[in-house]
Amino acid sequence: MSQADEYMRHRDPGRALMPLHEGHDAGAWGDLRPAVRWLQRRRPVLLGAILLVAVQVIWLAQFLRHMYFLRDDFANMDLAIRSPFSWSYLTHVGSGHLMIGERAIIWLLVRISFYNWTISWTFLLLLVAATGAAAFRLLRTLFGERPAILVPLAIYLLTPLSVAGLGWWTAALELVPMELATFMAINAHVLYVRTGRSRHLVAAVAWVALSLLAFEKALVLPIVLFGITGAFMSGRGSWLSGALRSAWRFRRIWILYAALMAGYAAVLAVALSASAVHPKGPGSLKTVITFAWGLLKESLLPGVVGGPWQWYPLQDHSYALAAPPQQLQWLALATAIAIIAASIWRRAVAWRAWAILACWVVLADMLPVIISQLSWYPTLRALDTWYVADAMPILAVCVGLAFLPLVNDQTGAAGPSDGVSTPTADASLPRRSQVLRQAVAALVAVCVVGSVISAQAYESATTGRLAAAYISNASVAIQLAPRGTLVADGPVPSAIGYLTRASSVIGNIAPGKLAWIKNPAGTLTGLRTFGSDGRLYPAWIRGSSSGRPAAPRTCWPARRGRVAIRLWQNPPYLTTLLRIGYLWEPRGPGYVSVKYGNLIRGLALKHGLNSGFVPVRGVADTIVLSGQDAATICVGDVEVGNLVPVLTGPALPESG
Repeated sequence: MSQADEYMRHRDPGRALMPLHEGHDAGAWGDLRPAVRWLQRRRPVLLGAILLVAVQVIWLAQFLRHMYFLRDDFANMDLAIRSPFSWSYLTHVGSGHLMIGERAIIWLLVRISFYNWTISWTFLLLLVAATGAAAFRLLRTLFGERPAILVPLAIYLLTPLSVAGLGWWTAALELVPMELATFMAINAHVLYVRTGRSRHLVAAVAWVALSLLAFEKALVLPIVLFGITGAFMSGRGSWLSGALRSAWRFRRIWILYAALMAGYAAVLAVALSASAVHPKGPGSLKTVITFAWGLLKESLLPGVVGGPWQWYPLQDHSYALAAPPQQLQWLALATAIAIIAASIWRRAVAWRAWAILACWVVLADMLPVIISQLSWYPTLRALDTWYVADAMPILAVCVGLAFLPLVNDQTGAAGPSDGVSTPTADASLPRRSQVLRQAVAALVAVCVVGSVISAQAYESATTGRLAAAYISNASVAIQLAPRGTLVADGPVPSAIGYLTRASSVIGNIAPGKLAWIKNPAGTLTGLRTFGSDGRLYPAWIRGSSSGRPAAPRTCWPARRGRVAIRLWQNPPYLTTLLRIGYLWEPRGPGYVSVKYGNLIRGLALKHGLNSGFVPVRGVADTIVLSGQDAATICVGDVEVGNLVPVLTGPALPESG
């Protein structure tokens, strides 16, 4: 055994428990130790980046395990499972978004395994890990492999602003692919500007195209690329002069970007015109200001410094909005002002980076909401951090541009390629640098602690348990129910969808197994319906009832060929359905007319003990049955109101 091995054995007591002979199986960690030691010596920044990405992925994995699909997820999966893979499907605009790439991913995943949350979040984790690696690659390309790039990388990876979006599968499939494409597009664009090589031009255009396929917000990405090139990569001078030089020098790539934007805008316009969702005006300037200021003060800035610390969960706890304390809001605003001022004091052109970030926030995060959804609840929309989560990649880049000099080439050599002059050197510069480093370290530590608190608070405030239990119970119920079971369609829990029907969610689990009844009418014996827990219950009418006829009668009496049945009390104002429990002894079919208030409906009779359903509306206190078969029908009871599950009746499965 060598002296080095002996030293490591005494330094690490756990190592003494391992076999010391050559060829022993040290396990996975033993195999990785030489690589880790090499990274510590030669590539400490890379090791730091790997650890940051690993922390994000590990935390996100345990976070997503307690979440589940919700709302738009079910609507999008229902559309995917019913649709062929076509241009019409890919460009379908459901909730106001054109998400071609996301629809392609969903179409593939639902065919691999329908409602499989484990596969879905595992795929998302792979995208998140790839995006973290792309973020590090871009920061290294821009600023070299220096320890300082871990600060903007940590800002991106650990921000709580992404938590809400990552916990909502549909939102995450918009957000993460666009962020990945954004990092890769900026990286390829920078390499093209530096080298002029065609392969980087092709890569940049391809990644911009992929970002557009992920999310329409990427229409702003070419504008950001133009701003970065003119402000930091076109030599010394004003921003305007740099923009003019870059516009001519790199005209090929701008023309290609413009063509992409024009083509995508045309597709978006056509898709929106065929959609039921159309852009709407904000209503008033006051509404716009309320939303914009609230989004900045209560979502973006607190999130950048590790907030909001607290969340306001929705009623079903499937999602939560930011609820930052008032003190945090003003502290975040003051911190942002101090950081911007310090960056400009250190580098006069740092304001350009903040202007680029502001451009993204206004055009990509505020404007789409203002022109499409701001007419409803502008104050609450300002608390939705998903709207600004996509700004985090741009923020990470702009923080680097504001504080760090760009490198000259791909080797990481520092140089004046950004045309930025540093402050004049003097005797106090080392001391100032030390103070700045300490301030940055303290601020990063505070942000990291705040991010951990905020992320844990969101995890505690939300859960996917209700939706997961609903789908699990419904899947078992479908297996247990006889084929052809009559099931009245009905609403689903709010965690699954506010306007979604059970048939579009549950019916896709085993198409054709159940006989779905959207509007119950006629004789429907054995009708069932799903409860809010996903179990299959007998269906009944809640409202007003006639009760049983007075003893000794077992049927409501017929007089002069008519049966008049009086209700105990008036039914609900929003009554939709009437149920008649009857016995029809003749073997052949029968028919009666049912009068409810001013409405007259027909009911076909079937042999045996049955339930007949008649759609009605309004309020009445008496139901009258007439016709040649009215004298021979035996009516036991009548209920008027709305269809509900009988929670005390036999359910499938027996327990949820």
